[in-house]
Amino acid sequence: MSPSLLLAAALAAALAAPPEAAPEPPGESRYFFTLFGGQSVPFRPRTAHTWGAYAKVTPTPGGLAVETVTISWLPASGPVQPLRRSVEGRNYTLEETLAIVAGNDAQVSRWGPYEIDAGRYELARRQAAFLESGAVRFRSVDSFSLNRTVVNCVHALTHADPGVEGYPQPVIRVGEPGTARLATLYARGGTFPAGPEPPQDWVVPLIGADRYPTTARYPGERVRRQFR
Repeated sequence: MSPSLLLAAALAAALAAPPEAAPEPPGESRYFFTLFGGQSVPFRPRTAHTWGAYAKVTPTPGGLAVETVTISWLPASGPVQPLRRSVEGRNYTLEETLAIVAGNDAQVSRWGPYEIDAGRYELARRQAAFLESGAVRFRSVDSFSLNRTVVNCVHALTHADPGVEGYPQPVIRVGEPGTARLATLYARGGTFPAGPEPPQDWVVPLIGADRYPTTARYPGERVRRQFR
């Protein structure tokens, strides 16, 4: 076959072939916040902890892309000592935090995941970066002055949200009961729904929160302390 005929045949085959489908553009990202609180049973104050996990979930042609931010502020080394002055702090990952609560045989409550806006997610990302900058220390009983450089686990979290950052003392009790009150404040501030809206439980395994048993709660629900 002559070169001209070969070229004509190649062009005909190319024109007959179906065009390749263009890749689908990624969908819009959605943002979620989950609040956690727990303590050991029997109750030991030094095991009480409040923390939060944020997620950015983006649909892609290959599935869901998940970006997470955790705010879990505890001493960098050793257990919490409630009466001690400030010590070096560390922002732990969700996986590390769940390992700590497992070591304490803790009972954990969970509020959410609830959908939030991109602005709140960005504030959480900035707060986590600030905690990890080395400029912040941990103190179990922190000041009432909203000092952002010496904070306990609760203030480390509330400083990331405009709806609750102005409370000098967001919780009175620690662990699950105190975090239950904090969930109510998040609802008042517009972060959580005001009523018993079902959480977005499909997000739980995406962020790895299914690695430890938790009890789902709703904002406004009262959680009593279990001592044994």
